[in-house]
Amino acid sequence: MKTILMLLGFVASVLIVVQLVMGLLIRNGEASPALRAAHFHSGTLMVVVALVYIGLSLYLLLSRGRRQTS
Repeated sequence: MKTILMLLGFVASVLIVVQLVMGLLIRNGEASPALRAAHFHSGTLMVVVALVYIGLSLYLLLSRGRRQTS
């Protein structure tokens, strides 16, 4: 589970940086329609990956807390 969380965290961080770079290109007017579409799709993927990462992290933290108190 730790390996999956580390992988998801890494992928989420890469997607966040990609979103930032593409957003700056769009804002500076250097974006083609294809880049705008890629920005939308990678943003959607980033949200899904981040939510899965957050959900698994919370599950792991909560399950670890229950085991220690028993």
